[in-house]
Amino acid sequence: MGGQLDPELLKAGVNVLGGIVKDSVSSITTKISSAKANKDKDKTITALEEIITDLISDRNQLIQAVQAYEEVLITQRIADTDIEYITGNILPLLEELLERTQGDNAQKTKEALELFKPILSKELFNIVQLLGFNFKQAIGDPLTKLVNSSIMSKVPPTTEAAIALKQTEYQREVEYFKIMQDEESFRRYLKAQGRE
Repeated sequence: MGGQLDPELLKAGVNVLGGIVKDSVSSITTKISSAKANKDKDKTITALEEIITDLISDRNQLIQAVQAYEEVLITQRIADTDIEYITGNILPLLEELLERTQGDNAQKTKEALELFKPILSKELFNIVQLLGFNFKQAIGDPLTKLVNSSIMSKVPPTTEAAIALKQTEYQREVEYFKIMQDEESFRRYLKAQGRE
């Protein structure tokens, strides 16, 4: 969330409110009164059956909207067991990494970690989540993208990408030959390269 409303959450909320307004007591009372005002018994029964069918349909839509709303909230919220796992394991991991680090910066980092320990608590996780902070979106998504880009950088280029790279290399060589043909340009090139 973090300042931006999730469109799915907003849609679910609108559906819930729409269902509540639609099924207000006065609305239902008016429908029943108009059905009873009819003197024909069969038409009254048919009208009441339609009201009941509409109420059941509206109830089902309301239940679906509430479930969608809960589902979106659940996917954005980190469970208490997950928070305990994160807070219980992240500090020991960071401390272990710092133990392997040497030098002046290592001591400063250890001191900084001591300052962050209270921040990495279950209580703080719960408080910021209640305020609308979405850890998965703020940390999980960027971390996923970072790992993905790291993996993709190790993947050999496709045939098309390799061909495009070769074409670019050939174009660079052509440009070098053009520079060598112009004496003034060649001197500037050598100067830029630090060879003059």
